[in-house]
Amino acid sequence: MNTGRTTFLRLPLQRTFDPESIARIYHQASINDVKASFDWSNVVPSKQLPNAARTHNRNRNTRNVDDVRDPERRVLDIEIRGVLVKPAVRLAGKDVDLHVLNGGDERDLNEAGDDPQDEPSVGQRVAKIYEQFIFDVIEQAPNRKSKREGSYLTIPVHRRMDLAQPELLQILELPFDQAQYCVCTPDQWKMHFDRIFPSSVQEARLSGQNFPSCSYYKSYIALASSVSVADLVKIRDVLRKEFDKLAWAPWTSTDRMWGTGAKTSRAWKVLPKEKKGGPMIAINPRRQNQRVSLRAFDQPSEDNVTDSGQED
Repeated sequence: MNTGRTTFLRLPLQRTFDPESIARIYHQASINDVKASFDWSNVVPSKQLPNAARTHNRNRNTRNVDDVRDPERRVLDIEIRGVLVKPAVRLAGKDVDLHVLNGGDERDLNEAGDDPQDEPSVGQRVAKIYEQFIFDVIEQAPNRKSKREGSYLTIPVHRRMDLAQPELLQILELPFDQAQYCVCTPDQWKMHFDRIFPSSVQEARLSGQNFPSCSYYKSYIALASSVSVADLVKIRDVLRKEFDKLAWAPWTSTDRMWGTGAKTSRAWKVLPKEKKGGPMIAINPRRQNQRVSLRAFDQPSEDNVTDSGQED
């Protein structure tokens, strides 16, 4: 119905206005033209990106140190004598023999570096496992709950790969902006070692969360599965000597490497003192009389390292 300048639209029973009808009311060709005339816009909020300083501790596998570090780097010189390792499973059979007889190389059927003569010694494998363990401690370090917040770590992201060395854990300057710690008894310190380097493959299968995603753990279990019980004792003795050189380590639980829940026992102390919760740290009982502090790193610079001034 049209009465002069006014237009009336009759709405059919049990129907609502469709976009086409709304456009006609406003004398526009389409509903998009109506939106444009009112400066409407559909703003789709962008997905909030996590803080770039967060650790990737939910990845299924931690990075392999061989992939991110100089192959000519200096590593621990470990020698373990008298340990026999089961040889790796290799292709064998008539098809392999036929391949070789026809001019092929047996190494073509195995992965590169799979030659028995190229395999590292037991000492080299243990040294790599320990290096990877220290690296994984930092790779798995806990983040704050909100994705907008970063990790508890104070080490700049671009320096974590290089600073994740045994020396970092051999001083009681914790590389966090907040932490809670407890001085272990000798039995507790041994308990953490046993969780990190289980005494048997059966015990290792009971672990969950952080441990199975750690590259060091997988390498350790692979080695433990290929040696005798007596030889595993020798390997763990070497690892224990290195572990005892540390001033601190993560306060482990049976199913994870790291925890952050607030501890209320008197045995626990928090830095800074007004805070609650944070990464749980186990202090080597041999360091019980030493001062514990937080270590702050200058974020823009790669050279200056300062103490935060927070101490027990």
